[in-house]
Formats: sequence, C-alpha cells, structure tokens
Amino acid sequence: MTKCVVIADEITGASAVGALLEKNKCSACSLMTARALKEDKVKKYDCLLYSTNSRHLTKEQSYQLVYYAAKLIKNKDIKIYSKRIDPSLRGNTCTEVQALLDALDDKKRVAIVVPSFPDLNRSTVGGYLIVNGRPMQKSLAGLDQITPSQHSGTVNELFTKKFRYKSCSIHLNELIKGREYISNLIQKLANDDVRAILFDSTTQEDINLIADSLLDSNIDFLAVDPGPFTATLARKITREKEKSNYKIFGIIGGNNPLISAQVEILRLEEPNAHFVTIRNKDLIINEQKRKFEILRVVNEIIKAFNEHTVCLLVSDHLGASKLQLKDFEDCVQNRYSSTLEALDIIATCYGQIAEQILSEVTNVKGIYTAGAEYTVALCRELKAVGLSLKGQVLPLSAFGELIDGEYEGLKVVTSAASATDVNTLSDCIQYLKRKLEI
Repeated sequence: MTKCVVIADEITGASAVGALLEKNKCSACSLMTARALKEDKVKKYDCLLYSTNSRHLTKEQSYQLVYYAAKLIKNKDIKIYSKRIDPSLRGNTCTEVQALLDALDDKKRVAIVVPSFPDLNRSTVGGYLIVNGRPMQKSLAGLDQITPSQHSGTVNELFTKKFRYKSCSIHLNELIKGREYISNLIQKLANDDVRAILFDSTTQEDINLIADSLLDSNIDFLAVDPGPFTATLARKITREKEKSNYKIFGIIGGNNPLISAQVEILRLEEPNAHFVTIRNKDLIINEQKRKFEILRVVNEIIKAFNEHTVCLLVSDHLGASKLQLKDFEDCVQNRYSSTLEALDIIATCYGQIAEQILSEVTNVKGIYTAGAEYTVALCRELKAVGLSLKGQVLPLSAFGELIDGEYEGLKVVTSAASATDVNTLSDCIQYLKRKLEI
C-alpha cells in the first residue's frame, strides 16, 4: 500500500527522487497523469511520484496544478507527503509548497524544507545554498536559459518574500546541539504557528539527524527537498519497524593517516557511532596480555551497543606519534622474526573480537573492514570461504555477503587501505545503513 507521495514540477526530477527511493529499498512508481494517482494498479507501490510539469508556468497555474494533484492523493494512509523542489531552487518553489499545504487542509502541518543534496555537492549553510563550495549564484548551476534561479539571497529570504505563511530557519549551530534539542525546537516552532522550517545541512548525517528529530517531534509535516530528505524519511517510515534495531560493527586497523582522517570525519558526522581503541602492543607482548586486551575490548563494545547503532574497533596506531610507533616496532623486533608475523597476529585478534561480538550481539547485521588483512582475518575467524560480491560502494570499496560459515549472508563492506577519499568510511557506513534499513 502506498505510504509516500511526491509531487514534482517536472518529470526528470520526479524520476530522480524515485531512484533515491529505490536505493533506500522503497518501491516507487513515476506517473505521467494525475488520473493515474487513483488507479488501483499503482497502489502496490510504497511511493508514488507525480509531475505537474509546472516549472515554466505562472504562479497561478502551478498553484492550481499542485493543489488539484494534492486533493487527488490526500488519504489517511499516506505517511509522507513530499514536494520535490529543484536543487537550484528554480521554478515556483514557495507557491507550490503553499498549494500542497492548502490542499491538505491541515492548519498545523509544517513544511520541513531541506534544500541540500550532498551527493551533488550542494549544501545549505547559514541559509545560503552552496554548490561545489560556491554560493549558487556564482556557480554554473544557477544558470538556466528558461528558468534561472530567482533568488539572490538565502533560502529564508526566498520564503520570507514569496511564502504566504510564517517561516523560520534552523542553522548548523543549532543542529550540533543534537537530536533531542532539534526535536523540541521543531515542536516549539510548530506550536508558534510556523508553517515552514528551513534547515541548514551539509551531509547525509545532517539529513539523518533532521529526519530522526522530525519523527521524534510527532508533528504533521510536508517534506520539501530535492530528494535525499524524502528518501531518508521513506526508509525510516515505510519499512518494517523490526529491522530498525540492526547494528553495524567496524574494524579499522593500520596506521594510515588518511584512514585516521576518515575516522575523525565519521566521529564528527555520525553522532550514534562509538569508537573503541585497541592497544596493538598488548596483542603481541604475550598471550596473557593478548587475552586480557581482547576481553577488555569485547566487553566495552558489547556494552556500547546498548546505546549505539554503530561501534568501531579502532587501532591505536591511527594518529599515533612517531615515538609510539617506534616503541611498537622495537617490541616487534624483540619478539618476532618479521613485522608481517606480528601484524598477522594483530589481524587475527581483530577477527576473533568480531566473532565474539557477533556471538553476543545477535542484531549486528553489517560489518565494515578497512584493509585486506583484516577482511581476510574476519572471513577466517567466521569460517567464511569468501564474499558474494553485490556491488561497488565507492572506488576501492565493495559490498558483499559472507559465503558459508555460521554467519553466512552477513553483509560486509570492505575498503582498501589505499582508498583516498576522507569520506570513504562515512559513506560506507551510510551505505550499510541503507542496506540494513536503519
């Protein structure tokens, strides 16, 4: 049964949102006529997308088209009403948002406006739409022969001038205060008769935070965005609730400065991620030290999973000083015939920790590994013969499922240590979240 309806002002935009919805495991159907919105054959889809083809029309014409379409789709079973807007804010943005709010005829319903599109390098900072690091007005995205972007200030200024109802902005300095604060703020603004709340956001993690805060607030809303926010809401609302408590475990080894930067990016952007640092030197000194360190780490991660969705085992070599690394190397030289022998023991310990975590935390359904030796150790300790590859997440990052063993089918994303993007870890965790419908 349809739970999400998106109205766009042109067909390619509607189809683009549909692709995002499919990516988030929601079945979607893009319709060419308003009449099709009432057809029984389309009700099997989670999400319906309809284009009014009104971008180049007058405000009055676009209002009527959106209003009429919204009246057709209005239904108590719909969980998400969405107005797809252009990533460059072309067209009659405010007029069409008004039309949808008016057609739904709910004086308390609030438009939640999230104009950013991180995958297109579009973010909103201080109300300004930023494209590839430049204000939109100074980017090629702001140019269009037929309908150029019609505002030169902030998104808030656009809504102040052209939106009939009261609007308010929530900027990045508010987002960093967290989910509970934002949820309470949304409730307060809704009670103050604000009909449009405009959000800054720069990353998918910001969009996740806005979506979670909105759902916590329990207000009636209209999603207004180019697609990512609507797709995030759909993933959280339309899928089965029992899957929402799945967990992700990560293994981050080595001493690559780039991987260290990836960890710090995730630490900043993923508020529900917990990091447990393992002391590599303790794993190679002697068996007693090794057992104690493994037990310490396992217990800490199991405890952390009570409150966190993502827990990552992180090597203490990431960000380590030259003196610390020299101390480790001296320990290796005194006890082992080669560095590779010591590193194999460390990787094996990481794999053993993963096996113990999976045996204790049964709702861990996804694992991330960085570095070939840790992926091999994981498969070895879980008695898997390999990975059934399902696709590419990013260059040098693959998605697959374990083959054979007790944990056959466990979803895994693995990245090469040479993956060069500082956002690799963050993007891979987001990918796993989508796959697990978290």
